[in-house]
Amino acid sequence: MNSEGKILVVDDEPNIAEVVRLYLEHSNFEAILLPRGEKVLSTIMTERPNLVLLDIMLPDISGYLLCEQIRTMDSPFHQTPIIFVTAKGESIDKLRGFNLGVDDYLVKPFDPNELIARIKAVLRRVAQPQSDQTQSVNSARKWLEIGNILVDLEQYRVVVGGKRVELTPKEIELLFFLTSHPGRVFTREDLLGYVWNFDFTGGTRTVDAHVKNLRKKLGQHDMWNIQTLWGIGYSFEVVQHA
Repeated sequence: MNSEGKILVVDDEPNIAEVVRLYLEHSNFEAILLPRGEKVLSTIMTERPNLVLLDIMLPDISGYLLCEQIRTMDSPFHQTPIIFVTAKGESIDKLRGFNLGVDDYLVKPFDPNELIARIKAVLRRVAQPQSDQTQSVNSARKWLEIGNILVDLEQYRVVVGGKRVELTPKEIELLFFLTSHPGRVFTREDLLGYVWNFDFTGGTRTVDAHVKNLRKKLGQHDMWNIQTLWGIGYSFEVVQHA
C-alpha cells in the first residue's frame, strides 16, 4: 500500500507524540518525530514532509517563531502546510497563528481521529488543484489576470506588476476566489464555506487574518483592492482595467 505522505510531528511531550505517530501510521502516513525545534528547518529540506504538526510551547524555541521561519524559507519549502497542535487555546493565540500563515489550529487535549481528519482536509486543499474542492473554488478556471495581478491556482503563484508575491496556499485560494467574483460581496461565513469548506473551526476571525495578510503582502494598487464592507464582509473591487 502506498504511503499517504510524510508528516513531521514537532512535540516535546513523548506520550502525545507517540499517540500521534500510531494514528498516523494506522492511517498510512509516515511519521517523523522531533522533540525540539532546532532541526525542523533542516528536516523540512531533507525529508520534504507533506505537512508539519507543530506545538507552540517547545523547550528550545517558540512554535510561533518556527512557523515564521518556515514561511520565509526558499520555495517550495515555505508553502509546507502547518497545523498548530497546542495547549494554547485562547482566541488571541489562534489569531496570531493564522496571521503567521498556519493552515489549521487544534487545541490539546484533542481527539486523534479529528487530527487525522484535519490533516487529510488540509492536504486535499493544497495538494491537488484538480480536486472537486478546488473546482468549487476556481469555477473551472485555474488562473486569471486582472490589471497588473495574475493569480494562478494551478501552479499556486501570484504575480503583481511582474513580480512574484509569496503567499501561503490558503491565501492564494482566498485571493483566487475573490478575484474570480469581482464586485461581489461575500460575508465571512460565505468565505469559510466556499474557501475553507467548513471543515475548519477557526471561526470568522480566520478570514479577517487572511485578508489582513493579503493586503500586507500585495500592497496598495490603483487598479484593484480588497474592500471591507463593515458589518458585512469583503469584496474584490476593480477600479481600473489594464
